[in-house]
Amino acid sequence: MRALVTGISGFVGGHLTEHLVAAGDQVVGISVSGRWPATVAHLGRVARIERCDLIESDEAELAELVRRKQPEAIYHLAAQSNPQQSVADPRGTWALNLGGALNLLEAVKASGLKPRVILVSSGTCYGDPAPEFIPVGEDCPVRPKDPYGASKAAADLLGIQHYLAHATDVVIVRPFNHAGPRQSPRYVLAALASQVAEVEAGRRECVEVGNLEVVRDFTDVRDVVRGYRLLAVSGTPGEVYNLGSGRGTKIADALEQLRSLVRAPVAVRVDPARVRPVDLPLLIADASKLRAATGWEPSLTIEQTLADMLESCRGGLLD
Repeated sequence: MRALVTGISGFVGGHLTEHLVAAGDQVVGISVSGRWPATVAHLGRVARIERCDLIESDEAELAELVRRKQPEAIYHLAAQSNPQQSVADPRGTWALNLGGALNLLEAVKASGLKPRVILVSSGTCYGDPAPEFIPVGEDCPVRPKDPYGASKAAADLLGIQHYLAHATDVVIVRPFNHAGPRQSPRYVLAALASQVAEVEAGRRECVEVGNLEVVRDFTDVRDVVRGYRLLAVSGTPGEVYNLGSGRGTKIADALEQLRSLVRAPVAVRVDPARVRPVDLPLLIADASKLRAATGWEPSLTIEQTLADMLESCRGGLLD
């Protein structure tokens, strides 16, 4: 399968590229930088990357790019994907998350081609669901509580509208929290793993944390990207699919798991600056629709994910 990945140089883009190549796909990608980060420089040998800004490029330029690449599947990952950053920069978040999706879909329409577009959304679209909607299915009301979730929900509606009005082959996937090696410490598990590795190495005195009582549905990024490709093959156009493990993990328990993986004592201190102004207490996915359509099941436990993340952070300290 010929695949085009937007935002290919990001955390998920790197893991998706590795999975697609392993599956035998031909992969090309675009990103604002047009370069692979050092952590995934090896991907330059197996996937081409071009510089392209989905906001700055005009429709004709993007349509020509789609025609040149002739993709059978487009994985739209490019986004401002940090909820906390979206609160600090709502306009930039809306411009990229909704505007970027609009520019891409209009370019696909103008290209005259009919690739499948995997529009990557987010479980944060659901906001803070009422207890009767936990675990969260696709019929849960969409009530986002930050600009990130709101902009993603709007992009979902755009994708559905494009399917209904223009027969664009759009499949929407709403992944819940995901984590794994190489993730930025802007995200909670990566921040904890990075700090634990630094304490173990004697580079800091303690791990600074925010609200440890939050429960999240964490799925390993390697399982997440596998779900994306399965939807590219077996998803139904115009449909929305949740993607998550269905298992809730309290942040406090994840931290204790990381602490158990090191021999040195790890002190913990609550940092008020790390407590988010909008923090959803419980968000767990019902991914039965995805399983029924594709046979997807998570293969990696949260314990394995945390161990791999800690090992990746240890390696980063040696670079």
